Amino acid sequence: MNKGLLFLVCILIAACTGKKSGESTSASENVKFEQYLVEGQQLYQIHCANCHQMNGEGLAKLYPPLAKSDYLMGDIDRAICIQKNGQQGEIVVNGIDFNQPMPGIGTLTNLEIAEITTYITNSWGNEHGMVSIKEVESALKSCQ
Repeated sequence: MNKGLLFLVCILIAACTGKKSGESTSASENVKFEQYLVEGQQLYQIHCANCHQMNGEGLAKLYPPLAKSDYLMGDIDRAICIQKNGQQGEIVVNGIDFNQPMPGIGTLTNLEIAEITTYITNSWGNEHGMVSIKEVESALKSCQ
């Protein structure tokens, strides 16, 4: 096949896909984001919902809300560290004091933490976007 014909065939194939250059990456990122949300929801139900509730609203003054939480959304790296290592001591969430220890889940993988974090930071009125494994790795390196 000559180069001109090959070039024409490539253009026709590209035109028929209906995608502009760069769109496939965006589409794959959207699919990955949706996968993280689904997996994150399942992991949240297993590991987190008992205390923070299915709707993310927490439980009275015992367990803080994740829904529209200034504490959660104010420091995503801190939230990542808490999932892995836990937290003790008083915190203030949306103007309310909480002082219940939260055990960490040391067995969670970085992927699972990324999925849970993506889910909780994009549910119940929270809007953050996808949290990547690289972001989790970086956050966990700097946990105090």
